[in-house]
Amino acid sequence: MAAVIRNVLIKLITMLLSQPPIKALFKALEPFDARLVGGCVRDALLGLESTDIDVAVAAPPEEISQHLKQQGIKVIPTGIEFGTITAVIHHQGFQITSLRQDVKTDGRHAQVSFGTDWLEDAKRRDFTINALSLDSKGTLYYYFNGQDDLKAGCIRFIGDADQRIREDYLRILRYYRFLAYFGKGNPLPIPALHKLRAGLKQLSVERIQQEILKLLASPAPHLALKLMAEDGIFETLYDHSVDLKFLYQLIEIEKVLKIPSNPLRRLWALFQKQDNFDLSLRGAEQRGNLPEDDNSSFYQTYFRLSHTQLRFLKSMGLYIGQRDRRLILYKQGYSFFESWCVLRSCTEADMNLPQIKSHLEWAQSQLPLTFPFTGQDLLNEGMSAGPAMGKLLGKCEQWWIENDFKPSQQECLIYCQNEQARSAD
Repeated sequence: MAAVIRNVLIKLITMLLSQPPIKALFKALEPFDARLVGGCVRDALLGLESTDIDVAVAAPPEEISQHLKQQGIKVIPTGIEFGTITAVIHHQGFQITSLRQDVKTDGRHAQVSFGTDWLEDAKRRDFTINALSLDSKGTLYYYFNGQDDLKAGCIRFIGDADQRIREDYLRILRYYRFLAYFGKGNPLPIPALHKLRAGLKQLSVERIQQEILKLLASPAPHLALKLMAEDGIFETLYDHSVDLKFLYQLIEIEKVLKIPSNPLRRLWALFQKQDNFDLSLRGAEQRGNLPEDDNSSFYQTYFRLSHTQLRFLKSMGLYIGQRDRRLILYKQGYSFFESWCVLRSCTEADMNLPQIKSHLEWAQSQLPLTFPFTGQDLLNEGMSAGPAMGKLLGKCEQWWIENDFKPSQQECLIYCQNEQARSAD
C-alpha cells in the first residue's frame, strides 16, 4: 500500500512540474534556490488543479527582479517592499516571493526581513498544510507534518494558534475555509478562534468578503459554517445571526440535483430567517406583488460587491415572492431562474425535488421571450423621444406580460394609442 501511495504521489508531482509554464519558470530561476510553495503544492497532492502558482526564492526581491529582466521576462513589482514580485512567463503571471521572517506584526500587516532559511520561512505560514514546498527535481518538503495532516484532513495551526492569529486575524476565516475544503471528521476545539474573534473588526471588508465567498463556494461547507456560528463569528462580523437550516436545505438540493454551487445564492440564503422568509413569501403571494427587499442595505454595508452581484441579491429579495415562472425567466434569464427556483423550494417541507427538476427542465426548453414593441415603433407613429415615451413603453410591456406575453406588435401599438388618447382627455 505504501508503494502504491508513493507512486501516486510521484505521478501527481510530475504532472505539476511538467507543465510548460512551470518548467520555463524554474529554468529562468536556475541560479537561485527556488521552490513551488503553498496552495499549488497542496492542491497537486490532492489531484486538484490550482490557478495560483506561487514560488519562493532564497534571494532578495531586487536581485531576482534584475535577473529576470536580463532574460527579457516582464516583471511587475506587485509587493516588492514585502518581498513579492510577479513574473509573466508564457502569458501567465507567477508570484515570486523572497524567503522572509516577520520582524513585527499588528494583526493586519507585517514588517519582514529577507533571508535564506526555508524552515524559518515555513514557520511564518498559517497552517501545516500550507507549509509544503516542492523543488524543480520533485523533492517534496513538508515541515510540521503538513503532508500527513493533509491526508488526515486535519487543519492545524503552525505552532501556537493564538500567536498565529494575532499576527493576522484573517487566519480565523482562513481556518474555516480550509476546513470546508479539506477537513475530515470532527476537528479538535481551537479556543483562540472564539477568544480572538474581535480582531476580525480590524480587517478590511474586501479581505473578509473574499474569504466568506470562497468558503461558500466549497462543495460541503456545513461543518465550517456550524463552527463559525458556534464561535460567534457571524455576529462579530455582521451583527446578524444566521439560520443555517435554510442554507443546509439549499446545499442539499444543489447536491441531489447536481446544480453547481453559487456563492451569491448561498450568501443570500445564509442571512434569511426561515420564519421571516415564510411570512414574506405568504404576504407577497396574498398581495400579488413584490415584497420590499430589506437586505439590500445590509449587503451594501457589509460587503464590497460589484453592481452585478448586488443586483442579483436585491432582485432575489424582490422576486422571491413571485409564482409566475415565465415572468422570472423573461425578466432575469435562466441563471437567475435556477437560483430563484431552488431558493423557493427551501421553504417546502419535503423539498419536492422532482418538481424543481421539472421547473428547471422547462426553463431550459423555452425559447427566449421578446417584447415585440420598441421605441422605434412609437417614433414611427410620430411620438417624440423622452421620458413620456419610456413610461408608455413600460406600461405597454407590463400589459403584455399580464396578458400572457401574447399580444402582437400591432396589438401593442393599439394599446399605446388608446393610452395616449386617455391621457389627452
